[in-house]
Amino acid sequence: MFYDAHIHNLCKESGGFIIGLMGKPYFEGTLDNDSVLKLHNPEKNYFAFYYVTYGEINKTIKHKYIKIHPRREKYSPDEVINFISKNNPKCVMIDTLNEPYWQSNDYWRVAMSAPDITFIFPHSGGYLINDFIKICHFQKNVWIDFALTHTNLGKLGDKKTGLNYINDAIKYALNSPFKNRVLLSSDYPFFSQADVVKYYKKMKKIDLLNNNFLELTKAIR
Repeated sequence: MFYDAHIHNLCKESGGFIIGLMGKPYFEGTLDNDSVLKLHNPEKNYFAFYYVTYGEINKTIKHKYIKIHPRREKYSPDEVINFISKNNPKCVMIDTLNEPYWQSNDYWRVAMSAPDITFIFPHSGGYLINDFIKICHFQKNVWIDFALTHTNLGKLGDKKTGLNYINDAIKYALNSPFKNRVLLSSDYPFFSQADVVKYYKKMKKIDLLNNNFLELTKAIR
């Protein structure tokens, strides 16, 4: 049994955060907002995250769980801060693979602007992983995951092909003072969910990550 905090379609998880993906490019096997909202079922630990397009950033959105994607949509940090203030969601997920647009401090500024709202920073910045680990350490309303980063850059712990500093940072986070704000996330269907679960089982962290997911869902219901 495991929970996956970053999926774009259903797979083998026992529950997870299902994220809508809108606009172009379209990726086969991913779901749009209408599709993920139909799968929203908190009683079974499935939570739908509504993807906010640039055309909606100045509007009122009646959804508790929001996905912000700065790289695809090109909204500014100030526009996102204003959107969050206006809509007051329960949880905001902000994609952190954003070079060369937003910088790490932009994400921190958004999280500081709404200390009573829970933020998830998926991917933990990719190459900038240490910046986002630092943010999570100091900013108590921030949670992180390593979707794509552990697979593409760390090569799931492979010392011959993965970047050592990526793998070392992930191991540090999973044993750190903020280890209870780290989530298992695969980014399925872009990457193999089974490989990611195997990676965390090998590290003997599945129980920790399952508990983290359940604790977070309690806080954002």
